[in-house]
Amino acid sequence: MKEDILEQLVEDWFVAQTGYFVKHNIKYRPSQKHTDYNSQRDSVHSDIDILAVSNIKKGIDKVLAVTCKSWQDGFKCKYWVKELENEAIYNERSSDFKPREKWKYFRELVSDKWMEAFIDKIEEETGQRDFTYIIALTKISGTEEDRKLIEESEILVKRFKAKKSKIKIKILTLKEIIDDYSVRIKDKKTTSLEPTDVGRLLQLITAAGLIIVKK
Repeated sequence: MKEDILEQLVEDWFVAQTGYFVKHNIKYRPSQKHTDYNSQRDSVHSDIDILAVSNIKKGIDKVLAVTCKSWQDGFKCKYWVKELENEAIYNERSSDFKPREKWKYFRELVSDKWMEAFIDKIEEETGQRDFTYIIALTKISGTEEDRKLIEESEILVKRFKAKKSKIKIKILTLKEIIDDYSVRIKDKKTTSLEPTDVGRLLQLITAAGLIIVKK
């Protein structure tokens, strides 16, 4: 498995559902025409981990752009909403060590030039600028109320609106993916194989009567 295992899980999860077409690791970078373009900072591509398009759903729900963060200690919503709602500030290179700027993990939500490139690439691939932005995670570190801080952030939505792009933000946890698989497998009326490797693995686990125990 060359790609991140969480990326593979998310991709398989979309493929296993009805009506989705999926691409992964779609590269993009800021336009050299952008007023803030800097060749030293912007020459290396970023990528959209997963881009899924539904041929059934409409509007903002038709296109889903997914970023996968397989952080084992969880996603700290309260911390990250503060980082993401701040403007991008670059640390200048110097002889002193400076840690990676945290906003760069989500540069498409914070940096103007990266956001423009991100939207333009989605439009190029799907034909529309409106989409659902999904943060796929191993788990949330915090409460459901903390989760809403990200999903209901007006600051993030307004940034995209200024670029003539409507977005909806959603968090997707590994537990939700596995739970969805489990429900579908248990509700199957036949023993036909699941269409993906992950689905087949979970189908075998279910058939064996095994369960994942939460600590």
